[in-house]
Amino acid sequence: MGLFRSIFLTMFALISAAPAGLRAEFRLFKNTWGNVIVATDVTRAGKALTPPTLQQPVYYKGMSLGRKLGSIPGDNEPDVKQLNLFVADILAKQGYLAAKPGVPEPELFLVLQWGYIKPGSEDLLWFLGYDPRQDIASQATINMLGPEVFRRGMRSPEIDTILQDSQNPIYGIIVTAFDFKTARTAEPVALWQTRIGLPASGKSMSSALPVMIATAGPAIGRPADKPVFLDADRIREGQVKLGELKFLDYEQDSRPTEESGSGKK
Repeated sequence: MGLFRSIFLTMFALISAAPAGLRAEFRLFKNTWGNVIVATDVTRAGKALTPPTLQQPVYYKGMSLGRKLGSIPGDNEPDVKQLNLFVADILAKQGYLAAKPGVPEPELFLVLQWGYIKPGSEDLLWFLGYDPRQDIASQATINMLGPEVFRRGMRSPEIDTILQDSQNPIYGIIVTAFDFKTARTAEPVALWQTRIGLPASGKSMSSALPVMIATAGPAIGRPADKPVFLDADRIREGQVKLGELKFLDYEQDSRPTEESGSGKK
């Protein structure tokens, strides 16, 4: 249900919009970011797709909704245009190519959004891919503790991380894929949705989002039975920055305005 709730909200925002690096350093105490959590939900129609490769890419058109997921006053936010360029470059490395004149007709319509998400403003357990069936200590009866309480120490590190991260603000990115031919119809066909999360504490949006998308790249749009945990610090050891990369191929009438890219509500 969470996937389709988010798809509905995404399509509502889509329709509303239609008219219009880091160098490694020696430190006594290393500043570690830990894992980026990547959760991908796939519909029945999406499961019939063949994941793209560099040799057999999939073409798309897309729309960026910017920081629709929220923000916090005083945060250092990324330049919207440059982040869209960066995302398109990461997608291209996974076989997702922006459709241009003279290339095959696009198969996908991708919707990108990001932001600062607080507990309570969104179901962070859902966002991070928590599945009680994979939690040995999940509560069996609502408002009543049972023998599962004694199994909390037996939880997997992944479940523990999700539960912990869901209690505090995170930076989040959502990429939702629709069938291109139906994306603008009354009954758009959703194919998959990838959600990417990282604790916001000690970071800024401008520093976190490029690292998150670069880390999550290989998992975007790829079916998985459970959330994927990818080491953000491995990417941070290199140099991740926004730059002159490829454009996310906007629909002509939905290109973000200067106001929407200002990073202020």
